[in-house]
Amino acid sequence: MQNIHKISNLPNQKTINSIALLGEKFTSQKLEFPHLLVQLEALIKESKFMLEHDNSLWMAKRGRDFFNNPKLFAQAPLTYVCAFLSELFKKREQDETLAEIPETVLHQALIRLQDFKLH
Repeated sequence: MQNIHKISNLPNQKTINSIALLGEKFTSQKLEFPHLLVQLEALIKESKFMLEHDNSLWMAKRGRDFFNNPKLFAQAPLTYVCAFLSELFKKREQDETLAEIPETVLHQALIRLQDFKLH
């Protein structure tokens, strides 16, 4: 397991901004949830969004808290949001992701990521 608190583990700002932009499209109702998942997965894989970091243990222990209470994202540090988003697509197929990830959970994660977007 990686040290999730290391800033050097974060993706670059351009990638964070791109994912936050997808979140804005979803929030403004211009993008439906299944389409968001497809675009988000493509962007995460294309940008190699934290692919070299194994946060699966963190996801199993702490990430579950965000599934159970998505409001926790409101105060989550950037490292947690990025680890959460990256782990969503590492071991799941698109159909599994659509079935297993509640829309509200992903919505809250993307809203929080928008707080870290630079203009």
